[in-house]
Amino acid sequence: MGELDFCRVERDKRQKLKTKLLLISSIFIIIIILLADICLKMPKIYAQQTGSSQIVVEAESGRVLHAYNMDMPLEMASTTKIVTAIVAIENASLTKEVTITKEMAGIEGSSIYLKEGEVWTLEELLYGLMLQSGNDAATAIAISVGGNEKGFVDMMNGFAERLGLKNTMFDNPHGLHSKNHYTSAFDLASATAYAFGNPVFSQIVSSKFFEIPERGSRSARTIYNKNKLLSSLDGANGVKTGYTTDSGRCFVGAAKRDGMQLVSVVLNCYDMWERSKFLLEKAFDEYGYYKIGDSGRTLEDFEIGGENVALRLEKDIFYPMKDAETENFSYVFEPLDKYPQSVKAGDCVGRLNVYDDNRLIFSRKIITINEIKHKGALLSLMNLVGDWQVNSANGEIEQIFGVVRSGFEARRG
Repeated sequence: MGELDFCRVERDKRQKLKTKLLLISSIFIIIIILLADICLKMPKIYAQQTGSSQIVVEAESGRVLHAYNMDMPLEMASTTKIVTAIVAIENASLTKEVTITKEMAGIEGSSIYLKEGEVWTLEELLYGLMLQSGNDAATAIAISVGGNEKGFVDMMNGFAERLGLKNTMFDNPHGLHSKNHYTSAFDLASATAYAFGNPVFSQIVSSKFFEIPERGSRSARTIYNKNKLLSSLDGANGVKTGYTTDSGRCFVGAAKRDGMQLVSVVLNCYDMWERSKFLLEKAFDEYGYYKIGDSGRTLEDFEIGGENVALRLEKDIFYPMKDAETENFSYVFEPLDKYPQSVKAGDCVGRLNVYDDNRLIFSRKIITINEIKHKGALLSLMNLVGDWQVNSANGEIEQIFGVVRSGFEARRG
């Protein structure tokens, strides 16, 4: 009986083990089925465009500090509203009153819940556009500024053409899916860098919230910025999120440190926050912001007809460079088309165009330090040409002004 009992116990153990393994296998299969079902129901982030792109540029010079697929045309979702905003700001008054029509309200997607009959100022709509990404705000802005949506889209495409954005086409002011609506990381970064030159735009996109006052039937409310970067990255000051199932996750970020304004763009990037922070931090770590044109120094000093002519830049010029990096710049003095009989101290007498290879990166006003009454001295500025070599080594900048002149007396000092 002892052997029989032992065999029975062993048989029961094997049976229990088989049952346990069967149960584990069943649970595993159920988990796989559930995960597959969840995946099938999830938004297809890469449903329509499988490519992605990214870029970081320095806004003032437009220098590309990092890029991947930067010229690839891709949908950009609500980052479209960057161009919507700057086109509206440049073409209408912020105090312009907009009466909301049925056509402006109830637009699909993200919304600030405009109601027919409400009266909003353009400024209020711009904050609703850029902070809360209201598609209804985009439509209201487009119709009020452009006469109708198509008219405003034409203005957006005109803006893109003016900036030389070669891989950009707009079909609406909000960024909802359209096969005729796309941009590239480089184009979008260029448009954003341009927009940062406008103080109104910069103020709006850097705001964490905005108070909408009570007005008529409209109740007071506070709208909050969806841009998480503003609270998670040192120096962050913009700019816009975007997402549709066709475009994937898109984000244009911005940050400013020690005077250097950077703009980042990621298109069709599932980890857009983390990636944007990484790209911006990396650029700040690798590049310094060096002065390559000093408005406090005399740019040129010569004498003609017994009259002294001393010139300087109206504004400093800075350029992003890595430590030990050497950049060779050239400049061309661009005189005025016509000179008056005399100019006062501080008046503009031309522009200094600075080139990196053959690419124009800066165009700055040149002003006279002193009053110039001698017409011949002014006309002689037409002959002011030459090269300006700027070298950087181990973080040190050396400035050399080499000027070739025709008919000028020897440089003094």
